[in-house]
Amino acid sequence: MSAEEETTLDLTTDNDKPSKISKNQQRKQKRYELMLERRKSKRKEEKAKQKQRHIDKLKNSKDQSLVTRNSLKHNLMEKSSCRIRICIDCRYDSLMSDKDIGSLQKQIAFCYSSNRRNTTPCQFYITNIDGQLQKRLEVNSAKNWDIHLQNEPLEKVFDYDDILYLTSESENVLSSTEPLDERTVYVIGGIVDHNSRKGLCYQLAVENKWRHARLPIDEFIKMNTRRVLACNHVMEILLNYIKLGDWKKAFEENIPKRKQVDTEMNDDDDDDDDDIPKTVSPNHPEEPKPCAEIHERRIEVDEAEDPPPLNL
Repeated sequence: MSAEEETTLDLTTDNDKPSKISKNQQRKQKRYELMLERRKSKRKEEKAKQKQRHIDKLKNSKDQSLVTRNSLKHNLMEKSSCRIRICIDCRYDSLMSDKDIGSLQKQIAFCYSSNRRNTTPCQFYITNIDGQLQKRLEVNSAKNWDIHLQNEPLEKVFDYDDILYLTSESENVLSSTEPLDERTVYVIGGIVDHNSRKGLCYQLAVENKWRHARLPIDEFIKMNTRRVLACNHVMEILLNYIKLGDWKKAFEENIPKRKQVDTEMNDDDDDDDDDIPKTVSPNHPEEPKPCAEIHERRIEVDEAEDPPPLNL
């Protein structure tokens, strides 16, 4: 055997030898493997506890609107006992910027989520879908939502006598004692304009000679801003009133606190001061929402952006 072959053989033999690990490194390796096993089991235990807490919360809660994901698949409008119709009229696409159209799409998603999570969802319609809004709804799989999506204008989808346009400028007020009428379509103007086009929905209703009315906000709470609300706030107010039959509770729970006057500071004022404009006291700022509430709203948006197919 030549010297060159001996060198190669020796090198091969040396490479085949397993690398030596110290006892300290072996102990560390065992501790690391044990830690990974404990971490997996701990995650399983935590998931089981979290699931049980959620089940207990549903059982002990008096709020029947808390439903599971599985029950949402079967909570469809066609099976609902509520036949009240609510519609968002989206004919204002060309009057809004891309940012405002994006805001409107999110508001519609909130409306859909609120109706879907209601134990008796109402009959929810979107009309005049066109342009950028239609593209955004298609991207968010709105065609799979449990909702009536219509490209046709409002006046072609519903009968003339059924339409009631909700607008804050109307001199008519919805009845504060009677329930909502199943023969009426309650129409919400689908526009985000930051008050740059005041009275637009009212003018549209007057020009088309449709019935119009405003929510009875002034009869129950005081506001330090105009009575203009986002589409999802109006939708949630109507759903709450259908469920509770109480306008005051519906307004207090769904109108943002920043828009409501803090009446606690004015309880001792004389009646002569009623005409003086009142604002929210700086000593009583709006309380921040709990993290859990914010987390639940984010979950609702996620569900609205990617809802389950209707054929489930």
